[in-house]
Amino acid sequence: MMQSYLRLIAVSVAVCLGSVTSIANAGVFDGHTVNYQYYLPNLSTPYASAGNGDYRVDTGVEISNVVDGFGTLDFSGDEFVISFAHGGNFSPTAFNGFAISDVSASINPFTSFSLVSNTAVSGTPILSFDANHLYVNWAGLNFNRGELVFSVSSLTTHPNSHPVTSFSRTISPVPEPDTYALLLVGLGLVGYSARRKQI
Repeated sequence: MMQSYLRLIAVSVAVCLGSVTSIANAGVFDGHTVNYQYYLPNLSTPYASAGNGDYRVDTGVEISNVVDGFGTLDFSGDEFVISFAHGGNFSPTAFNGFAISDVSASINPFTSFSLVSNTAVSGTPILSFDANHLYVNWAGLNFNRGELVFSVSSLTTHPNSHPVTSFSRTISPVPEPDTYALLLVGLGLVGYSARRKQI
């Protein structure tokens, strides 16, 4: 009987830890919709020969045309990767690059934006950002076959989320699976303690 309690506790803890780990590993972009827009020759002029539009971030490559049929863009966790299969050059204009925007303001505000590695572009693109936009300007640079890996971080809590400070008479939502897992762990421990006291 005691082995059954221990097994129940072990399973409950495993379920609980699995749920917590999956929540902790969610990245900045995961599950969100972003807008990709290419601009040339300045940040006021959208450029049509690119994969402009809204993209929901999930598994796989989101954007298959970074610009003029060159390059792909893949979001993953807190990063995005641009891959080029061929070489070329970006015209030296005021702005020749793209912006990534948080379409529905559901992503926590961006707090940093950096280039982690670059095996594709000669030189370093100019990066800038604000709370809801990321900008990459690679005007005048050449590119070859390779990748650019960008890293993004954001606030851990969204500024529009507020703690509940008043009571309301509403029906409680259905508990999350994590709640049931914790309940099972607690019941298992209570049962184990009661069993030990009987012996």
